[in-house]
Amino acid sequence: MVELNTFPMNLYTTLTIPFLFLGFQSQSVPVKGAAVAYDQKIAATKVSFGHGVDLIVKGLGLNIDAIRFIKEPKATDYFVYANNKAAYAKSLIIAANNGIKLDRKVKLESPMTREQFAANLNEAIQATGNYPVNMMFIVIKDEAAFSKGSAAVQNLIKFNVLALEKGNFRPKAFITESEAVKMVQKAAEFVRAHKEREDTSVKEEVTMVSAAVNADVNRITISRGTKPNSGYQIMINRIDFSAKGEAVVHYSLVNPAAGHSYLQVITEPRAETFISSFYKVSLKKD
Repeated sequence: MVELNTFPMNLYTTLTIPFLFLGFQSQSVPVKGAAVAYDQKIAATKVSFGHGVDLIVKGLGLNIDAIRFIKEPKATDYFVYANNKAAYAKSLIIAANNGIKLDRKVKLESPMTREQFAANLNEAIQATGNYPVNMMFIVIKDEAAFSKGSAAVQNLIKFNVLALEKGNFRPKAFITESEAVKMVQKAAEFVRAHKEREDTSVKEEVTMVSAAVNADVNRITISRGTKPNSGYQIMINRIDFSAKGEAVVHYSLVNPAAGHSYLQVITEPRAETFISSFYKVSLKKD
């Protein structure tokens, strides 16, 4: 009796142990390269209009804080086919109020082309401030493929937000996640760097030196100190004279233009003028 009762127990044990062992092995052994393949798949994903606008708005920190609405705005107020519950709904509202132009009837889940994304990104950059752009025309080999001209792409190249691929831009190709993210990051860096230069120019000190040329005339030299390249300038715009014997020298500062190359040497931007020694001279920034 003992042998008969024991045998079924041994058989049951022998069958179940390998089954459990194999199940454990299949869950614990990772598939090599799976995470890399997944990341690459995401990077190559086409970007929809809704997601593209969301990347741009959040990447550049656009907002509607200064706007007061008479009623709560909804994405459908601006776009016919919008979903007010979509993750990017708020970004659509912000974009519409910051000069980012989209067709009111755009299908927000449809993919964006590189040309469309570049146009919206350029509009978003312009919404953050006024940026000087040199007038140099950049030759784009596939210029004819653009639907609305290459002005936006020209700007983005000069802002170092993007670079051509062997002279081409591929405007009609759908933009991928990795391309869009990289462009937005570059745009954010450009805006941040420009704002930092503006802050520096506001705080910097302009000095004045008066030297006698003769008994009647003084040479007035104004300087903005040492600068890292030849892109910095200081200019005298005009001089206001008063009957009280005062002369106010109005000046302005010029900083390096984005996307322009300058001689990388230490310079001291200066400007000179000559004023009668009768006047007491002061400076005023325009």
